[in-house]
Amino acid sequence: MSTAPYLDGNKMIGVAASVTLPEVKMKTSTVSGAGINGEIDSPTIGQFESMEQEIDFNVLYSSAMDMLSPLSVVNLTLRAAQQVYDKTGGYAFKGLRVVEMGRVKTFNPGKVEKGEGMEAKVTLELTYLLVENDGSPLLEVDKLNGVYKVNGVDMLAGISELT
Repeated sequence: MSTAPYLDGNKMIGVAASVTLPEVKMKTSTVSGAGINGEIDSPTIGQFESMEQEIDFNVLYSSAMDMLSPLSVVNLTLRAAQQVYDKTGGYAFKGLRVVEMGRVKTFNPGKVEKGEGMEAKVTLELTYLLVENDGSPLLEVDKLNGVYKVNGVDMLAGISELT
């Protein structure tokens, strides 16, 4: 699989050596009481802990510096081509697209060494995450606008109807 990061959807900012997508962890509340044998950590639907995205770069382009402005939100798109087996045992290709928005928390420009990658790293604090596989949305979390969708289904619809 090859991965390319783009700023604002179309400005390539480097060659990613590695991208581990952020952990999506719901906030929980401990439930205990009569009728419960012990405690249960119950997820609070639509409430998420911090989501961090770290990107390791082999090569960092000058356009990557646009991410460092504290006055603007980083709108990052990751695109990848995935090779998968099809039902006949052959190969097919699927497009993975990840859209993230947030702000840079840390920037490590890496190293300069003859014949070696830079090993630059950028860490973002995310407020928005969208993961699509072949154009179908798998997960969408927008912390600032109250959006939480799984496979295109609004997980907060029941709450929105009551408020």
